[in-house]
Formats: sequence, structure tokens, C-alpha cells
Amino acid sequence: MKEYKVWAFARSAALNLSALEEQLAEVMREADRRGYIIVNSCMEQKYGTEFWRPALFAMLTAVQQGRVNAVMVQSLDRLSHDLTTLYRILRFLQNHGAVLITTKTNLQYELYLTGVENRILARTARTGKRVPWEVAVDAD
Repeated sequence: MKEYKVWAFARSAALNLSALEEQLAEVMREADRRGYIIVNSCMEQKYGTEFWRPALFAMLTAVQQGRVNAVMVQSLDRLSHDLTTLYRILRFLQNHGAVLITTKTNLQYELYLTGVENRILARTARTGKRVPWEVAVDAD
């Protein structure tokens, strides 16, 4: 198994801070359970359609600087509800050799449903870079 240095990320537009804190705690528990190294974490109360978000850019900066090689979220929509933004984030992760890992959903299926998977797979074929996601296979 690859050693992942993880940035745990949580986002919600809801005003319920305790739910956001629990979302982040759940991601961190799952990262720990899988044996990943948690380098940093953040949470933000912002809409998923916004791109210019301080916590998102802090996480992307850590990826760019090589401090983390994985971003872990509960589900794809915790990063963004906007498909163009999701594609930009996944392309950025791919360019920097990082992966996205989800804790509550089947990431590959979510990507397929949104149509983002095909765009990234086509880009992967063109560039020769690996896909920017990790599909967890539990032994349970």
C-alpha cells in the first residue's frame, strides 16, 4: 500500500459548526484507520459553487509544495458542486502526482455520474500521468 500524506478537508455551507467539525473528525478517523499520515486539515463554511476559498487554496498549496500527496474528503461534493471547478481541482492533483480519496462514497462512481471521469481518463491517456484518485478496497 502506498504511503499517503493526507490533507483532511471538510466543507459545508450550513451554519451548523458542530456538523462541520464532525465531518472533519470522521475524515480524520478514517485516515487514521487506513494508516495514512495526516499532515494537515481544514474546514470551511462556504458554498460548494465558489472557487476562491481560502481553505481550498491552502490545501492546493500544500499539494503544490509536495507536503501532501492525498486529499481526503467525505464525498466529491465537499470539494465543489461545480463540475468545472471539480475538473480543475482533479487536474491540479494529477499535475502534482496527488490523489483524491473519499470516505463515504464510491468516488469513481461519483466521477462517472458527473462526467468528470471521462475527461480525466482522456487527459490521463494524453499525458501518461496516473489518475488523480484512489479507490479504497476494504478487506471487510
